[in-house]
Parts: sequence; C-alpha cells; structure tokens
Amino acid sequence: MPSTIDAVVPVPDQYGQFWMLSGNRYLRIAIADGEPHKDTVVRGPGTFDEWPSLEGFDHIDAVVPVPDQHSQFWMLSGNRYVRIAIGGGEPHPDTVVRGPGTFDEWPSLAEF
Repeated sequence: MPSTIDAVVPVPDQYGQFWMLSGNRYLRIAIADGEPHKDTVVRGPGTFDEWPSLEGFDHIDAVVPVPDQHSQFWMLSGNRYVRIAIGGGEPHPDTVVRGPGTFDEWPSLAEF
C-alpha cells in the first residue's frame, strides 16, 4: 500500500475511473456511483515504465487537465512538466504533446 497518493489522473473515456500515482507507481481504480462509493482495482499496480510519455520522471506531483483538450494533461514534477495525450480504449496509449520542459516556459509562474 502506498504511503501517499501524489496525483490523480481521470481515465478520459471511463467515467468513475482514475489512475492513482504514488512515486513512480500507479494503480487504476473504479469508483462506483452511490453510497458508499465502493472502489475496485481495474489494473495495476504498475510502474511508469508502462507510460512512455513519463520517461525520465520518477514521480508526478500534480496533474492539470488541459481545458480545451479532454484527454490531455500537464503532468507536473518538481519544476518540470510534460503535456501528454491519453488515447481512448485499452490500453489507453499515452503520447507526449509538448515537453518535457521547465516552468521557465510558463510566464504566469515567473513571479511565483
């Protein structure tokens, strides 16, 4: 069992399913509608070795959905990021859209 969950990524084409990220590992779970919202394991645990777009990352601190791209996410780690697209259907292939890069490329964070 992980000691912490670092980030959560919704599965784009599977309502109620999420990848839970901890260190360089993941677990995909489904959370059922209705109380008590039972959770079940769908896949994993596994490692980032199964996510080609996360090559070189040993953890993800946060995930930000790209507002106008339903299946794209910025994956943030330390002062680095990579923007990925997650394909529909099993096994949900992931590809790099932009990056990896650093927050120097994000003007809004310059004074942060």
